[in-house]
Amino acid sequence: MTSTIGSRALSVALVALLWCSAAAEAGDEDGKVLVLAQPLARADALWMAQSKEFFKAEGLAVSVRWMAGGADMLGVFGQGRDGGRGFGDFVVVSEVSAVSFWQSLHPDFVVIAALARDAQGYVGIAKAGIDDAHALGTKPVATRLGSTSAWLLGEYLRAHGMSERDVELKNESPEAILTWDPGAADGAAAFFVREPYGARALAKHGDRVHLLTTARGYGHGYLLLGTWKRYLEGHPGVAERLLRGLDRGRVYAADHKDEVVEFARGMFGGDDTRAVEADFASSDRVAGLDRITFEDFQKLGGWMMEAGLLKAPFDPSAFFDPAPLRTSLPDRVAPEFP
Repeated sequence: MTSTIGSRALSVALVALLWCSAAAEAGDEDGKVLVLAQPLARADALWMAQSKEFFKAEGLAVSVRWMAGGADMLGVFGQGRDGGRGFGDFVVVSEVSAVSFWQSLHPDFVVIAALARDAQGYVGIAKAGIDDAHALGTKPVATRLGSTSAWLLGEYLRAHGMSERDVELKNESPEAILTWDPGAADGAAAFFVREPYGARALAKHGDRVHLLTTARGYGHGYLLLGTWKRYLEGHPGVAERLLRGLDRGRVYAADHKDEVVEFARGMFGGDDTRAVEADFASSDRVAGLDRITFEDFQKLGGWMMEAGLLKAPFDPSAFFDPAPLRTSLPDRVAPEFP
């Protein structure tokens, strides 16, 4: 899922603080690394690698710049703070955004690892009486078009012999599920959203709605680690060390839930850690490129092409660069990756 920690205002304030920090300036020497990331609960491998000094053990001085918006983050990564291309060394980004960024804007961009994925955090919430995919036929189905939730809706329909053409798609923000009237004759029959919106809708609407499906078995939302080809060429060995630190962070996070929750509370403020705890339970920590990742991105690329979000067919051999993983963590790369 893609839950952010704390309020949006707090996240923006945090971004402003880190933006001005001298410690967070982009490194121009090997060993000094700047990572751009959103404050997402699925990033706990990064959190723990930083807080437990696993990066330092690899000889890296890693600064993480937490940014509230994915589009703003990729704009900075692609164009830089002052219009110069490529501010930042690595970026942690979602799957749809990464593919769009790679093919539409920056073919020099590559993904070197999947950090985490989640299926349980993407849900279909249907009104009472809609009990399977076929019951959605010809009815309005709401989701944010072009999003991970929209992709996973499509995979759910295709798994049941249907497609988006068999329903009436409505472009709605996830928040719209909270003002949804499930009893309205002309309203949506279902919403496909990320958590925590599904759980909040179930609590608000009671027995007028129910959980129709999660994305499990259909696909996953991802957090990916991306960088520039030119960075890999100009800084040999840095990505490999970063990946080793992240893998140690992955293992540590999985075994220390209390520390993950406490890190979120201390870094982002507030006492409501339900989003962190939900993500902790539903996220699969990957720090690799496995068969599931390959298969999911084959499906994602096809969906994005059909939806008009790509100009040319998705090419996994150009999008992924498994070389740093093969050097640092060879058992974390599936044979499907060239």
